[in-house]
Amino acid sequence: TDALYRNSLFETKVWYFYTITMGVFGRKKNKGKNNNDNGDELPPPIIKSPSVENGLKSPRRVSLKDVIINGSSQAGTRPDMGRKQLSAKSSLSSHLTRESMKQRMSIATLNLHGLIKDDLDDDSSVASEVIPSDAFTKTMGVSRHNSTLLMNVASSSIKNTNVVDPYNVPFESQYEPSEMRCLALVAHNHMKPAMKEFVMSHKEVLKKFRLTGTNTTITLLKSIFGDDPEVFYGPSFQSGPLGGDAELCALACLEDLGGCFFFMDPLSAHPHQADIDCLVRLLNVHNILTCINPCTAHAMSFVLKEALEDGRMDQIPSFFYTLKSPGVAVYKAEQKQALEAAKKS
Repeated sequence: TDALYRNSLFETKVWYFYTITMGVFGRKKNKGKNNNDNGDELPPPIIKSPSVENGLKSPRRVSLKDVIINGSSQAGTRPDMGRKQLSAKSSLSSHLTRESMKQRMSIATLNLHGLIKDDLDDDSSVASEVIPSDAFTKTMGVSRHNSTLLMNVASSSIKNTNVVDPYNVPFESQYEPSEMRCLALVAHNHMKPAMKEFVMSHKEVLKKFRLTGTNTTITLLKSIFGDDPEVFYGPSFQSGPLGGDAELCALACLEDLGGCFFFMDPLSAHPHQADIDCLVRLLNVHNILTCINPCTAHAMSFVLKEALEDGRMDQIPSFFYTLKSPGVAVYKAEQKQALEAAKKS
């Protein structure tokens, strides 16, 4: 049995060596005959293992990029088989397959698979149709098609048809920034691009508040607003890992924090996780308006605008009054009982 196994293993190695050698020299020979001057080279030949001879075909692994570019996921399809070698019918089918798949992908997924630029120089690529000021795609991962629909709904709701950006319509606030508590903007590193797009999309609302936050985010805000005299800033703090989140906790305890937009990255570890947990807990203890993702902050921006425009402090009470979580009263009662028990003992 051992001798048969060794002989079989030796024959298999010899067969693979022969196949690979002939494949390499065969490619060089064909290249010399065809005089291919454009530098294009065929991919390595598909090597059939002995299982192919037995009828058990082992499919070649096809990447997602091959599927979208060529419109085919069949094993053994050469990735350089472009539109020039396809018939009109198969080319149309490939185009529809590629477009239908791209509509279901986010920009991050297209970047991941190297498809952010259309390899076929198609004018209908996703990258060329993305609206720069579109907050839905860049901050919430909404697909291009659905993002366009949402922007159309937003534009149609504005009475002034000449408005280019429906989320930055100028309005008058019934309150001065100095009459309200600070609005803090915080974003983890991977969420800072989303925070930048959010601020640009809602800057007319945000600049009605005294803005504060951790060091990097405040620097980002100042780069967006520039020297705008209508923008007021509250106290500035350190970067989060250096104590910025803890300083925001202190601001909440000192009753000068009315709201916090905290774009938290749920997919990364943070060296100051204890400070993050402390900040979120104290925001809840003091019942401060808090948004921990872009979608919530986007929705809350309309509440803020309506409250400022109509003078409705009842809609955003944490910017004017000191609030507490309902659990605070229960905690204080338990602490009082514990203190009385300690005095009697």
